[in-house]
Amino acid sequence: MVWVMAHGDEGSSQRPGMIPPLFQATAQDDESVAQMVALLEEQDAMLPARRLRDWAIEKAAVQPGDHVVDLGSGTGTMSRELARMVALFTPAEGPRGWVTGIEPNARLRAIAASRAKAAGVSNVSFVEGFAGALPFDDSSIDLVWCERVLQHLTNSQSAINDIARVLRPGGRAVLLDSDYGTRIVSDLDPDLAAAFSRASLGPIANPYAARHIPAQVHAAGLELEPAVGSSAFVFSSEMLLRTRVLRRAPTMPSNLAGSLAMSLTQPYARSMTLPSADWLSLR
Repeated sequence: MVWVMAHGDEGSSQRPGMIPPLFQATAQDDESVAQMVALLEEQDAMLPARRLRDWAIEKAAVQPGDHVVDLGSGTGTMSRELARMVALFTPAEGPRGWVTGIEPNARLRAIAASRAKAAGVSNVSFVEGFAGALPFDDSSIDLVWCERVLQHLTNSQSAINDIARVLRPGGRAVLLDSDYGTRIVSDLDPDLAAAFSRASLGPIANPYAARHIPAQVHAAGLELEPAVGSSAFVFSSEMLLRTRVLRRAPTMPSNLAGSLAMSLTQPYARSMTLPSADWLSLR
């Protein structure tokens, strides 16, 4: 995925004492990369994610021969799926469809390329890039797929403006993202849940990304499809405990953090629910 760096943020540095974002363009150590891959794969396996993707694919009318950009391609799961959909099997059918995955993290690009090769998907490539500075000419792209990226950007309007720039007339953009203001932690003391929610928003660059998309799309000069796909991502206690999700609350007092971790280890199940929305924009 494209995280942390919108155009103009490339030279920023992490302030001392702050917890760095979970997804980092520059992270190359094995532990960080393994953590990013694990979380991406957890999300890929979720049925709500599948339902949202199916809705978006249908609404976006992905066609053979399309030139598609997967903005924030991560390990390339959606890039491979889209590449299969746009592929044309004989030269007589027309220009070959192609997918370009934009991914700033070199280790994730390498994983994506390796998985595409292993799957026999040849009409896809993975290149370095940043949201807000896409390496494409104006009006040259049929479809931009942007999934769970805007929440990680300090300037999501710039990213959407640049998506509008590269879309050809009649092009489409799928913008799928979350609103952490609507997050629910089930069966947890209300005060503890509120403290966790407040504290954990700090490391997220754009925690209310989904609610801003309609206005940002209009500001970019795109037309918003009135139908909206939505779903709730449910993260189990087990997943929360074995990933770094619970470490993303740097301002949460240690006693509350301990209470939260203890609550999540109780024998009955708890989960965190995060509603997500899927918007389709038209050029």
